[in-house]
Amino acid sequence: MRRYTIPASDTPEGKARIAAYYEALGQFVHTFSQVETAVARTLWTYAGTRPPVAKIIFAGTRVDGGCGYIKQLAAATTASKELKDDLEDVLQQLGIINGARNNILHYGAQSVAEGNAIVSDEFRAKGEPTVFPISPELLKAMTVDLRQIMTHLNYRHLGRRPPKSEYGRKVLDDILRSPWQYKHPGQTKSQTKREQSRPDHRRGSKQPRQRRSSPE
Repeated sequence: MRRYTIPASDTPEGKARIAAYYEALGQFVHTFSQVETAVARTLWTYAGTRPPVAKIIFAGTRVDGGCGYIKQLAAATTASKELKDDLEDVLQQLGIINGARNNILHYGAQSVAEGNAIVSDEFRAKGEPTVFPISPELLKAMTVDLRQIMTHLNYRHLGRRPPKSEYGRKVLDDILRSPWQYKHPGQTKSQTKREQSRPDHRRGSKQPRQRRSSPE
């Protein structure tokens, strides 16, 4: 007689893992939608178009397309090298997160209750499938990066005024200098080395600073 095994999703531990995953996923998806708005506003700003016109010209432009347009417009205008470098770094990280986000939402996650969740497109892939781990911690890391991306776009490219208080300016500086939290498992060692060799304005001290909430 075969012994019955309780599915992981029906155990207290499994239910807790599922709840934690979906809570982190919800925060990630919500924050990504805010970044989409920030990318659109940045695109309109670099294109020099007013919102009523920009909504028509760039209708249907997705994040990846918008990022490409922004970099091209920055290169074709009088944007400083510092701003161009910042855009390159910020939009590269956004591209990494956007790729992970697309796979997560299109293919879902497997084995969440078991505690070793993965995202895989094996069912639809014609060639070598894309497979990478996912967890509440990785989703939170991407969410932190998305908030940092918004801070870069708002304060360095959209003209938001820095905080008036010295403490607020220090918090803003800490955020802008902090290293990215999310590293996609498919990222090569050469890509990691290039990140580590970037100018100090994108990297913090050798010991990453404790993240704080964005300044008001």
